[in-house]
Amino acid sequence: MSTTLSREADRQHVAHLRIDFNDLNLLSVPEAQALRDALRSVPEDIAVLTISSEASEKIDAVRGLSAGLDLEWAHTLDAHEGQALLTAFYEMIEAVRNLDAVVICDCGSYTLGVGFELAMACEFRIATEDARLGLPEVNVGIPTVIHGGLLTRLVGLQTATELLYTGRTLSGERARELDLVNRAVDPEEYDDALDSLVSELAAKSPQALQSQKRVMRRFRSVGLERGMEASIGDMGRVFGTHEQREAMTAFLEDREPEFEP
Repeated sequence: MSTTLSREADRQHVAHLRIDFNDLNLLSVPEAQALRDALRSVPEDIAVLTISSEASEKIDAVRGLSAGLDLEWAHTLDAHEGQALLTAFYEMIEAVRNLDAVVICDCGSYTLGVGFELAMACEFRIATEDARLGLPEVNVGIPTVIHGGLLTRLVGLQTATELLYTGRTLSGERARELDLVNRAVDPEEYDDALDSLVSELAAKSPQALQSQKRVMRRFRSVGLERGMEASIGDMGRVFGTHEQREAMTAFLEDREPEFEP
């Protein structure tokens, strides 16, 4: 069981978190806590983070992130142990939401259950066209309670209601139509599409990305009106910095900006 966090040498503000717990990256308390701790250890200057799998199980030559809850481990839990499990999952997902980095979830060929709840907490989700995605908890006798509410924000109440009550999974292509993922691509083009998205974000000002993430987090926590008012300070502090001046100068000079590593 392992998590590996690595920073890119040429793009110091970009990092990659890879998880390798078991063949399908099934999650229980120890795995959730390990991932939580890895996320909490992400350096403050990281502006772009990917979460990917190194697990061995593949579908159509593309790995999935996680098949969700480890049912072999969880099926005999009592109420107290179940609450401990849900607390571990909550802390893991909140660790993603509390990062200042923009997070890309590499869903790959499957991401299910609590794995997909983790994905919904990320800013970007990319999957193969034929991926299996969804929240099938109701099919194994439990509700989706930790971050199922994120589903409503992404797809609306009616669609979220249908998915949560039926436990139906979606293809990557259908998930893209519903805005559950940002990209749904052919498996043969998957790595290039993921790299392209990372590169597009990495070319932006790290400071601007982190500030935008904090603004969006305030909108979530205190609402739109109060969030906008509270974010004025964050935006104001960006002006006069090297990154802001370089980004604007580069735009005016019709060239790519050059940010310090």
